[in-house]
Amino acid sequence: IGLYPMALYAVGQEQDKTAASSFEWGGRIGFAATGTNLSDAYIDGKRITEYTQDTQVGHFFALQFRLNFNRFLIQSGLGISHNKSSFSIDSKYRDSGTGTAKDIYCSYSLHSLTLPILAGYHIINSSPYYMSVFTGPRMRYTPPKLFSTKIENLDPYQFTESAEKFIVSWTIGMSFQIGRTFFDFEYEQSINDITSPLSDLSGADPVPGYRLDRRIGIISFSYGIMF
Repeated sequence: IGLYPMALYAVGQEQDKTAASSFEWGGRIGFAATGTNLSDAYIDGKRITEYTQDTQVGHFFALQFRLNFNRFLIQSGLGISHNKSSFSIDSKYRDSGTGTAKDIYCSYSLHSLTLPILAGYHIINSSPYYMSVFTGPRMRYTPPKLFSTKIENLDPYQFTESAEKFIVSWTIGMSFQIGRTFFDFEYEQSINDITSPLSDLSGADPVPGYRLDRRIGIISFSYGIMF
């Protein structure tokens, strides 16, 4: 977070030195492993404190823009990502003593438009080799039709849910560049929940005693070219 005021200060210092700054643009593709963090979850009114997550790998594509001010940089762009994950909850949260309850399972998938606003610092800044670190917020927009979820073993209920249209997250990362080719490593953590309250097939919303509010953490690797 501290990179933000330093980067903005550098922009102010370099406003009348256009020769010292440079604009780059490019594209990158990569893979993203998405994990689940249950932030507020209840089953039959019982708070969920234990669950098992299954990190799954999706993919993304992004156009990228970068302004360099000597050692500092500001980076943004527009991307399309596909993220997916799943988790299971032990049957003990529903077991009435008969031993017939099954583990609850939820899987979900979302396609999003992403817009990051990142500030960074070049640790190595000697052409053709560059290494930089960066951090900042990333906004995600998920159209309702591009979110899917499946919740199993909550009989007799048949629940559904929808994604929050706008998800705000915080990103930290590192970039390695040789000439025009670069590799990015990032970790992204959503700040707000990614889903709305559960609803049943009759449209009741929210369903009392049942919540599966969650956030996501994303580790990604990408390859790209700058021009």
